[in-house]
Amino acid sequence: MKGLLLLIPVIAIIGCGLFGGADYWPLAVGNIWNYAGMTTVTISGTTDTTAKYFITDKITANDQTIDGNKVFTVATRESIVYYNPDTFNVYTGNSYVREANKAILSYSSLTDSTPDTSLMTDLKEGKTWTQLYNSGADTIVYTVLTKEDVTVPANTYSAWKVKEVYDSGTPVYYWYADGTGMIKYAYEYTYMTATVDVWMELQSATIK
Repeated sequence: MKGLLLLIPVIAIIGCGLFGGADYWPLAVGNIWNYAGMTTVTISGTTDTTAKYFITDKITANDQTIDGNKVFTVATRESIVYYNPDTFNVYTGNSYVREANKAILSYSSLTDSTPDTSLMTDLKEGKTWTQLYNSGADTIVYTVLTKEDVTVPANTYSAWKVKEVYDSGTPVYYWYADGTGMIKYAYEYTYMTATVDVWMELQSATIK
């Protein structure tokens, strides 16, 4: 799903629970996920909110194919409120997803011939996988860390925590709950004397 959103990775939703087992990204036309989050900057003990995000993902169809493989259409709407100066932006777009060989594959368009491996369907502690970018020059390494109870506005879930590291950079963390999908996303980095926190949490979900 490369390039769909500017600031926060788009959330692809796919399912593997129809045959028993866990379903960390459930898939059905009509499923909806509503997220909200923010970016805060802390300097010398003072914290300010610099941006707020509101994201909705909805599976709208299962009638397209890519390279002969049927895919699900995920429509995403992201609203971003920036502060200082105050601005408001809305981004919309579609991505396409399917499951193959215990992997979640996502496409940025119907002509995308190189899908991303967004998630593995058999999550367990210590499991890793790699996504290549820029003709193999850059990599994203994913590692399943642990399962823990996580409370977000939508509910309290038992979720797998997954670490994502792009080209040995700042770690990004995702939490995935069986039967619901991604429930949280967060990372932190430093810029000069500032600490920047970015996070997003599930507010509500409709799962068919």
